[in-house]
Formats: sequence, structure tokens, C-alpha cells
Amino acid sequence: MNPLQQHIESIELISNARNGHTVPLYGSASVELLPPFLESQSRAEVPPSSHLFSSVRLPVKLILNAICAVLVMATAFCVLSSNKGFQSTHPYYAPGNSTWLGSEGDNPTPLDYASYFPIIYVIMGLEGTPHLRVIVDKTDACPSPLHPELLDEDGILDTRTLGNPINDSEMPYKFPIKVCELIAHSGTIHRRLLELGELSLSWKDRFYSVPRVKSNPSRYLLTGDTGLRLKPSNLGLGNLGESPCNASEIYGIHQCFLNFTKQDLVESQRGSYQGLDEWMFKEIADAAALKDVDVIVHVGDYLYRQGPCPINNTDSNDGKTKDCSAVNLPEFASPLDISPETVMNFIPGFYGDNWWGWWADFWYPMLTLLKTAPLIPTRGNHEICERGGYGFFIFLSPVAIEDFCLDNFPVYSVPFENEQFIIMDDSAINPLYGGVDKYIPGECPGIPSSGTIEPVQENRYEDPADMSVMQQLDTFQRHFKDVEAFSRTHNNNFYVGHRPVLGIGCNSSHVVTLDWTLQQSLGPTTLERISGIITGHMHWLQALQFDNDSLPAQIVVGNGGTKLIENYINQSSIPFIDLNVGKPEYNIKGRIKKGITMSAFGFGIMERSDGGGYNVTFHTWREASISVEPIDFSIFIPEGPRRNGNSNIIVDHQQVHSHSASSLRSFV
Repeated sequence: MNPLQQHIESIELISNARNGHTVPLYGSASVELLPPFLESQSRAEVPPSSHLFSSVRLPVKLILNAICAVLVMATAFCVLSSNKGFQSTHPYYAPGNSTWLGSEGDNPTPLDYASYFPIIYVIMGLEGTPHLRVIVDKTDACPSPLHPELLDEDGILDTRTLGNPINDSEMPYKFPIKVCELIAHSGTIHRRLLELGELSLSWKDRFYSVPRVKSNPSRYLLTGDTGLRLKPSNLGLGNLGESPCNASEIYGIHQCFLNFTKQDLVESQRGSYQGLDEWMFKEIADAAALKDVDVIVHVGDYLYRQGPCPINNTDSNDGKTKDCSAVNLPEFASPLDISPETVMNFIPGFYGDNWWGWWADFWYPMLTLLKTAPLIPTRGNHEICERGGYGFFIFLSPVAIEDFCLDNFPVYSVPFENEQFIIMDDSAINPLYGGVDKYIPGECPGIPSSGTIEPVQENRYEDPADMSVMQQLDTFQRHFKDVEAFSRTHNNNFYVGHRPVLGIGCNSSHVVTLDWTLQQSLGPTTLERISGIITGHMHWLQALQFDNDSLPAQIVVGNGGTKLIENYINQSSIPFIDLNVGKPEYNIKGRIKKGITMSAFGFGIMERSDGGGYNVTFHTWREASISVEPIDFSIFIPEGPRRNGNSNIIVDHQQVHSHSASSLRSFV
């Protein structure tokens, strides 16, 4: 018996495993233990875990046994555990009682999330290498691939630490879980099993299927900006502005250490809030799971729950009170049971860059969808290190890194047989005066009486307080050189980032184009071989196609579930918009041929047609029918390359990736 088999047989099987059976959503029948993020409503139907993770029995295939005789298994099954030391320079504090998010003592976890373990998903990493990941409790053993005899005799089971930056019993960064990882490198048995859709895992005496990873996918789900928007003025609900309330930020929000009482809880607190009854992410994700897609492309902004929801909140945008206080723990969702003498300095709940924030905002709503296809994850501005970056690097980072959270990482690509997705981390950009979130509502021009409409570029040099513009321009100029290099390895290339490169919006009474930092970083031939740009950030749907394909099609799917921003673009004026971006001498411009902007929840589906090219359709949530339905608008992206020129040379893909890997190592 080889060492790996001995190790597998020695794994302790815990007898109370409930996966594969119908289990209650809540850990108790008590009404007080309702999951805060679902509110006390029944509209979110909870699938039993027998539906979430199908139990399967994988027969031994004779042909695979034959392959095993000649191939060497080169997979790495890793544990992203919670032992890594905190390596950030940012000062963070752990306010209040640190046990409220754990199962210690007399305060058990209000939601039995462990009944949904193992959470199985696949992300696509560098060079299109699938990373099978599984979330389990920190005390549990990782699952094992079935047929361990297929593994190398030396046993490739290994561990690496990429866990909590602080002791996992403390806040604000608490992840009492571990993420197990199997990297299925090219040429391995596990890679072949993934491509056939026949890889299964064994955990606690049950078998679990793994999403199929097709080598030649043709149908892609496009989504992003999915979390519940909660952005209070501060975490403590005390009087922001009085010392020491302007202390260091946690999750990007000022922490107020001023003691407060029941009376403070009922006072009106301003901020940016979204009601739970306005958050349709789970319904949208479940509808997408029925669309038979091969790959999920998420353009970032998974975690929007930056703080608690005050009981008497006032949304800064519309002046209304939002029904979101159920994200707080039950005793803080209503002040009725709080003694007037109780003194507090922190509101616990299902929010923040910790396991409970991520579970509520992303993992639970995505359970069904992640069973169907692998994920290409992009990093949004809500996943910067000060906000949700730690969870992003635990769960979704496509690269192995030493630090717990990086401010930025280099470009990489996910190539398939017919197309390639080139991934940009643009999360750290500081747009002019706060960008699209700060746009002034207004009415933009309609059809011009003569000529065309040229959108205004939001020049960051206009802000004298912006000290990062030169450094960021230098960073993204280097990144776009890598984008161009990757684009020479395929004819059909899709740029994937969070911020639009060729987006349009309405600020007050004029049309603007964004993102200026990305536009100014473009070289003269950067976009020649890019067929489409897939992004989010603007909380609406936008699709733009240009005359003669002079520019790549711009697709914005920032409508995945988070609070929508009303778009004031006059639809009739879109075909009269001339886009002229970047440095004037590079002549990066094009006239919009057709386009749409729509403030409605939904997603896009991009499908390769039999005759070449890609049909992109859009589907939105309809409140009247309580369903997601297609809209009467689509675009067609022709077969690439989009432009022929001095970059119309296919180069070796491995050589470009080696350069990218070298850049990443030097960056880290």
C-alpha cells in the first residue's frame, strides 16, 4: 500500500455527516435563529442538500485504467488552512465580543451552514488550468478523489497555508473553514476525468460529483456585481465625527468605538442600503443554472455587505428606509428585547470580509449554479484588501501567492480551443471624484439636430488631490502590454475586467465615457485582436457594438443582483455617439452602431455559433412573472481576429504565460 492510500485510510470519518440528505436550513426551530440574510420571508426556496450535491458512484472505466499505466499523475491536493500570519500593513481592530460569529460557548452559529458542506466548485486559473476547490469545516479532512490508485505512488497530497490573517477566533477576519484544492494540470488523469465530467470525490462516506470542465466550451454565462449593498456610515452606529469614531476602517467602513445603547439603535442612520426584498441574486443565479452553460464568467464585486443595517436607516440615494436589518443577528434586528442599560460597541451580523459575510452574499446564493459549470472569477473594487480582499484570495484567487492579500496582480489568460479570456485586475483604480457611484442624476441629450455626440472623458488630472494617477497609469500600461501579447495566441479574444474600457454613462446633462485610467493606458494596437470586452462596475446592463467593428463590443453585466443605479442615457441617442478614447495620437475611436442600457437585474449568455462568431443575448428579472426572461435585444460578435495588422501573428501561448508567471513572481 502506497503512502497516499495509507493516508486516505487513516482519515477520520465523522459519524454525524448529513450531506446528501434533506436537512433543515436552520440549526433550530426557534424563530430567533432565522438566517439574517434571507429575512423572515419564504420567497427564497432552499434546495435540500441532496439536490445541491448529487451523490454518485463512479464505475471504474477500463480505458482509464489503461491510461493510468502510462500517465503520471501530477496533481496537487492542497489545504488552504487558517494558520498564515497577518501580512498586511493596514491597521485593523477586533471590536466587541469576538465569539458572536462562532460556535463557541453559549452563542452558537445561527445558521447551520455546515449542513451544506462540502461546497464544491471549480475555478479556471492560469493557462486554463482547472482548480477544483472544496470548502469544509476547519476541523474536517479534505475530500479524496475516487480511485486513489490513479495517483502517483509518492502521494501528491500536500498542504499550503493561505488562511486567516488573524487568529481565527478573533474578528474582523474570521474564516473557520479550510479550502481544499486539486490542481488538474494538463496531461493528468484528473484533468481528463474533469473534461469527461466523470471526476467524483469521496467525503464522509459519500460520493460527490464535480462540475465538468470542457476543453472546448461554447456557451458562457456573463454576470457580476451580485452582492447585497450595505454601506453604513460606520460600523458601530455611534456618532461618526466625534473622537474616537473616525478611527481606522474595517471592511472599508469607519469603525466607531463610542459606546452606544438601545436609543442609538433606533436613531436614523444614513448610508447606501439595499432591502433584502430588493436583492434577487439567488433567484437570478438559480435561473441561470437552468441555462445549460459551459463556463461562468463573473466580473467581480461579490461582497457588498460592508456593514450592519441600521433598524431606522435612511438610504442616501432615494431617502427611503430599506428592509435589511435582518442581516444583523436576531437580537439586533429589533430593539424590543434589548435592555436600555445595555452598552454596545459593535453590531454583529452576516456581513463583512469573514466567512459569514461571504456565505450570505455569495456562497449560499450560488450553491446551485456552481454545480453546473466552472467559474472564471474577476476581482472587483469591492474585493480590494480593505474591503473583501481576504475572502477573495482565500476562495477565488486563481494564483498561488505568498501574501494573504495583494493590492494588484498581473494579467493572465484562460485559453480554450476556440477562444481565450484575458483577465485584468483593475480593482485598485481610483476614478475621478468617486466615479459612477457619484454621478449626478440628470437627463442626457437625445438625437442631435446635427452631427454626433462625443462623450466626455473623466480626466483624473482634474482632481489635484489624486496622488495615485501616475503610478496607476504606469501599472496599467504594463498590464495592457501583456493583454496584447496574450491576444496574439488566439484569434478570438475576450478581455474580462471589472471596470468598463469603452462604457458610457450619463453624469448630470452630459454623456461620459469610462474608465479613463484604462483608456489612457491603452497602446495604439492593444485592442486590435480583442473581439469583446466583458465587464461590470456600472450597476446596469449595457451592450455596445461599433460600426465596422472599429472597436471591440463592450458588454457590461453589472446587474447581477446588487443595488441598481438608474441610467439616464437617452436610448434613441446611442447610435449617434462617437467614442474617442485614450491618447489622441493613437486614434482609438468608433461610432456606436447599436446599443442598449437598462437598469434591470439579470445576466448575459454568449454562445459560439456553428458558422463562427458569437451571439450574445440578455435575460432580465421580471417582477410581474417572478422569473428571468430574455429581452428583445442581442448582439453578434464576428469571428476574430477583429483587426488584421502587424499583430496578426499567432505566437506560442506557453511563452507568453511564462512571461506572465515571471511577472507574478517578481510582483509578489
